[in-house]
Amino acid sequence: MSEDSTQDHIRNSIRIVQPTFTPLNSCLNKPLLITCGRGFNQDFLSAAALMRVGFARGWAQVCGPAKLVPYIDIAKEIDNWDNPAVFMSEFEFQDLSTADIRKLRDVDLFIWVGIHPRKYSEWERRVLANYAELEVSLQAYSKIMLAEPKFVWNAIGKDGFEWYQGWTDDGLRWETIYPGYDEARYFPDPNVDKFGKIAMAYVGGYWPEKAQGFDLYLRPWETMLVPFGYQKWPYKHYGGMIDEVSERQLYSTAGIIPLVTGPAGWLIAEITERYLKAPACGAFCIADHNSALREVFAEEEMLQASSPEHFQHLIREFLADKIDRNYWSQQSYLAVKQRHSYAHRALQIKKALEETTAES
Repeated sequence: MSEDSTQDHIRNSIRIVQPTFTPLNSCLNKPLLITCGRGFNQDFLSAAALMRVGFARGWAQVCGPAKLVPYIDIAKEIDNWDNPAVFMSEFEFQDLSTADIRKLRDVDLFIWVGIHPRKYSEWERRVLANYAELEVSLQAYSKIMLAEPKFVWNAIGKDGFEWYQGWTDDGLRWETIYPGYDEARYFPDPNVDKFGKIAMAYVGGYWPEKAQGFDLYLRPWETMLVPFGYQKWPYKHYGGMIDEVSERQLYSTAGIIPLVTGPAGWLIAEITERYLKAPACGAFCIADHNSALREVFAEEEMLQASSPEHFQHLIREFLADKIDRNYWSQQSYLAVKQRHSYAHRALQIKKALEETTAES
C-alpha cells in the first residue's frame, strides 16, 4: 500500500460528524485545532471523543473557532488558520513525518501525554499495564521532544506528579488540566418514569484493571447496582449500552451515582470526566479515595470515602436516610457550574499558551 493510500485509509477510519465549532462572538478569534487519532468516532461516546468535543465546544464559547481534524492532516490544516493553537495527544504522532513535526513548532502546540517513559518499568510492576499503549507512547517520545510544544499536560493531581515529572526534567512546561463538563450534554434532566426505581447506577467500560476498583467499591452492592457500558459487566443487573440523553437522565434521577476509578487512576491521582459530568446533572455522588478529588471539590462540596470500607459505611448511612441527598447534590452541582465547565478549561489553556509565548 502506498503512503497516499495508507493516509487515505487512516482518514476514512476516523469519523468526524461535526468538525467545526463556531465562536459565539465574532471578537473571539484564536483558533484551536484538535487532532483525532485512529479509531476516533464522534458517534461513539468514548471518553477520548467526549473530551475532544467538550474542549472544542468550550473553546468556541470563550476563545474562538475550533475544529476537529484527522491527525494525519494537521500539517496541511495549520496553513488554513492564522496562529492556531493545536491540541494533540501523544498517540497522534505516529505516521507524522519529520517535516510535519517541525511544522508544529510554529504554532501554539500543547500535548496530552502519559507517564514519562523513564517510569515505565516501575509502572509495569505496580499495575496491570497496557503494554500496547506504552509501546506507542515510547515511540512518540522523541517526536514530542522534536515538536517543542508550548506545554504538556494530563489530568492528574499533585500526588500523581512523580509519574510525569520526567517531562519537566526534560525541559518542558507542565500544566495540570482537568476535564470539564460539556454544558450541551450534561445538565439536570430527571426522568422518574424511566430511572426512578434505580437506587445506584454506574456508566462506564469494564476491563480487568478497573474491575479491581469496581470489586472493592461496587461489588458489595451488586443487588441494587445497575451498571451500563459498552463492555458487558459480570454483574447481575448489567443494563447494556446507554445513549447520551438516557445517561444524563440516569444521573439526574438515580438514588446515587458512585464515582469510582481503579488502581491505575488512584496511583496517578487521575480525574476523569465522570467526576464532573455526573454532578453537572444534579446527581448525588459519593467519590472514592482518589487524592485528587480535593483539588477539584472542597469538603463541603462532595462526599468522599477515605477507603472502600468507608464507602460501604457511607452507603449504609445514605440508605438509612442519614445523609441529605439534596444538599450534597446541590453543592456539587454549584461547584461544577462555577469552576469546571470546558469553557473554564479553555481559558486556562489560553492563559498558559500566552504565558509560555511571553517567556520565550
